[in-house]
Amino acid sequence: MHYIVQFQINIFAIVILIVLYLIIKTKSKVKSYSKQILKYIMIASAVAIIMEPLTWIFDGMTFFGAYFLEYSTNFILFMIGPILGGLMLSYVDYHLFKDPKRIYKKRFYQGASAVTFIILIINIFYPLYFQINPETVSFSSGDYKGLHYLVLASLYVYMFLLLILNRKRIRFYALSIFLVFFMLPIIGMVVQLFESRLYFSWTSIVLGILVAYIFLETSSSEEDYLTKIYNRHSYETYVQHFIEVNKKFGVILIDLDNFKEINDQYGHDKGDQVLIAFAQVLKKVFHTNSLVSRLGGDEFIVVIEKSDTKVEQYISSVEHLLKNHDVTFINQLTFSYGYQQYLENMTVDELYSKVDKKMYNDKSNTSII
Repeated sequence: MHYIVQFQINIFAIVILIVLYLIIKTKSKVKSYSKQILKYIMIASAVAIIMEPLTWIFDGMTFFGAYFLEYSTNFILFMIGPILGGLMLSYVDYHLFKDPKRIYKKRFYQGASAVTFIILIINIFYPLYFQINPETVSFSSGDYKGLHYLVLASLYVYMFLLLILNRKRIRFYALSIFLVFFMLPIIGMVVQLFESRLYFSWTSIVLGILVAYIFLETSSSEEDYLTKIYNRHSYETYVQHFIEVNKKFGVILIDLDNFKEINDQYGHDKGDQVLIAFAQVLKKVFHTNSLVSRLGGDEFIVVIEKSDTKVEQYISSVEHLLKNHDVTFINQLTFSYGYQQYLENMTVDELYSKVDKKMYNDKSNTSII
């Protein structure tokens, strides 16, 4: 009972990892390489969370085999640090570059693990990181234990630089999650250096894993899978709410011109790039008091709160950003649009029907010109 109370935070962390692992393993139908790496991180974290209390439990015990158990658990605990750091780096790398071959080529960033293993083998004969007294089976730190923390810190510094230098490859919220993802173990490590019986260095990683799974590995029902803006369901829910509370608003329906030709001539990959880039432009223009959604295909809709009269200004801003886009293909895009203010007693379908008609009138006028 004493050990259960002392290591209750480790027990809670293990339970969370087991539940999360089972969810990924059995409930999540959408498989991905990043989820696979996340599972490896979870397994490594579980080993560390189990080994940590064992090193304390066996410390000072003198039964037969206690020396071996104390030494081996500490050996494994020292090894898990760089293994886990390399896996976390691999997870970040995949989200940045989406290239499993790149991670295989870098051997899952396990160079530090290989160095640590060699040092730990030497440690058996010359205590560099730690030593166990054969008679009292008591643990004591080696003169070069600080080197181990320096190796771990170098992995996190490298991860930080990798994120900063490639920050344009991922969305800001993902970047923020990764910063939290690897800052938590560092904070836990610092806390435990000052108070060794606060077991935060490994258990804090579980919170990072939980955050990463919730925000990066589960697809939101509100989000369009491709463009990462809101989807049709979100738009309809949002508008229905405004109707129910009798709030003034208007909608702008936007349809890209000649999008089918883009897909036919350049392929669907290029078409996807166009949709993603256009969605980002819309988010920049309509960043306040608005909801930007993709209805499907090349059709987007923006809900503008209140009865906004600056529609032409918004459209001009969209056209300006497109023309000045750093990708040549994007800056040649044109689009048609329609604006409709919500009128009393309109349904969601009626609102869409009216704005759709206006958008097609604009498209027809553009094609005539």
